[in-house]
Amino acid sequence: MKAAYIEQPGPPQHIRYGDLPMPEMGKRDVQVKVTAVEVNSVDTYIRSGAYKTRLPQPFIIGRDMTGVVSEVGAKVTQFRPGERVWTNNQGYDGRQGTFAEYCSIDEARLYHLPGNVDPYEAVSVLHSALTAVLGLFFRAKMQAGETIFINGGDGNVGIAVLQLAKAIGGRVIVTSGNEQKASWCREQGADLVINYKTQDVQQAIKDFAPQGVNVYWDATRKPDAAKAMEVVAHRGRIVFMAGLSHQTTLPVGPFYTHNCSLYGFTVTDATTEELAEYAERINHWLAQGVLKGNIAKRLPLSQAARAHQMYESESLFGKLVLAPD
Repeated sequence: MKAAYIEQPGPPQHIRYGDLPMPEMGKRDVQVKVTAVEVNSVDTYIRSGAYKTRLPQPFIIGRDMTGVVSEVGAKVTQFRPGERVWTNNQGYDGRQGTFAEYCSIDEARLYHLPGNVDPYEAVSVLHSALTAVLGLFFRAKMQAGETIFINGGDGNVGIAVLQLAKAIGGRVIVTSGNEQKASWCREQGADLVINYKTQDVQQAIKDFAPQGVNVYWDATRKPDAAKAMEVVAHRGRIVFMAGLSHQTTLPVGPFYTHNCSLYGFTVTDATTEELAEYAERINHWLAQGVLKGNIAKRLPLSQAARAHQMYESESLFGKLVLAPD
């Protein structure tokens, strides 16, 4: 089969595209013919070596995938050939990735794709949806009627958080510095879009939510705990989910007197059982049409190196989706 792979971590130029053996199948594995994959930040961290994890050699890159079951192991009970499926947890901890014509996936880490969902649009939101579901519902536990501020709300994760927060009846404030992205945020239901290049973000938040925001979600790579504390409500929840090398200072007094909570998390250390629970939520919102992807560009799988380079060097509006040639 054809696959995009690396022989050692490094820059996008380390990605090769060529023939590799078909994946081996265990008794509980499902062989999937890949329909589409996408590039996300975790992919680039793993490929570059910034995120240390056990990798087979050669290592097929990629975390997410939609596809169709082509064969099942002898003890597989949940899937049959011909069914549409997805996963968003391959390509780390010793598991091969998804940038290939075929994948072999443990049935416990594979999920059915709802029948009314386009596989290309779905793959563009799977990783962002996982981050959003985990942080919004299992960490911050946002409720209907609450107000959330999303710093970096026009990015891929920010948009998924926006979509889900509106779906449960929340009030949503986002930042954007690009009118095209700002317009997309408004289309997804944002109650207030703040231009961080021309407006005073802190003042705009205070004007909209004088009592403070219930959830402060920072999707940028430079989260600022002090700024968060200026606008968070009593018993507010703060979420940081990016910024590998960044440092910030937490004003401890206001933090504990406000009875606040601060959450940080990665999706890569979720258990199989947790991932299945998150997947059930994702499928619900996919089927309802709440999680809507925005595809910046579609490329053939053979251009995986170019896709990684584009992701790291260009300001993209939406996701890079690839399909086997």
